[in-house]
Amino acid sequence: MTAWVGATSASTAAHTVHYALVVGGLVALAWLLGARLLPAGHRPPDAHDLRVAALRRAATSGTLGVRPVPASTSVRAPAPPGPADALLPLALIASGAAAGVHAAMGPAHLRAQTVFGLFFAAAALAQLAWTAVALRGRPGRGLLLAGVVGNGACIALWALSRTSGLPLGLLPAPEAVGAWDLAALAWELVVVGACLALLRGAPAGRRTTPGRWHPAATAFLGASVTALGLLSLSGTGG
Repeated sequence: MTAWVGATSASTAAHTVHYALVVGGLVALAWLLGARLLPAGHRPPDAHDLRVAALRRAATSGTLGVRPVPASTSVRAPAPPGPADALLPLALIASGAAAGVHAAMGPAHLRAQTVFGLFFAAAALAQLAWTAVALRGRPGRGLLLAGVVGNGACIALWALSRTSGLPLGLLPAPEAVGAWDLAALAWELVVVGACLALLRGAPAGRRTTPGRWHPAATAFLGASVTALGLLSLSGTGG
């Protein structure tokens, strides 16, 4: 009886952690989406916003010096987001979504084998950390390479576990393919592809402020949030 109560308590705790992690991931992705949809006045100011505010204050106080603009000089409006502006946001969204999958599946794998649970927790933390660092600005080659290598390793490990199992007796037989791991695979492929494109010379685009993302990145963010929500409600394993 005591063993049954203990097992039930452990199962309840694991499910609580599972849903807490999934909800946390959905909230984080929804925050990014909300930042994209908020009006400019409600977004955190960037360098451009601060310069405009300073010019307005100077104009109001009469301290703004106006210099004539040469006839040959044309004032250009900011260019709309181009395809290059979508690459890094796509990688950020996909990395955060893949981290959500690893966090959600961690408790179930921890019950099966401790090393699996620890791996899923480490993968989720690494992908979240990569996303947070890359979100701060234009990432360098080192960070892009880390995105390729880390997610590529996850993809290779997944392929091995679904075709021949894992060595050292960790997984003697191949594991069945599930909806959660297919979703994680797709998001990790997006991270690898976007990072490789940036490494091959594609411009990183402008800064990664969610409010100025390419429309394709915004659509991908909404689709990722929806997919994570549907996976959580479906109750399927992975």
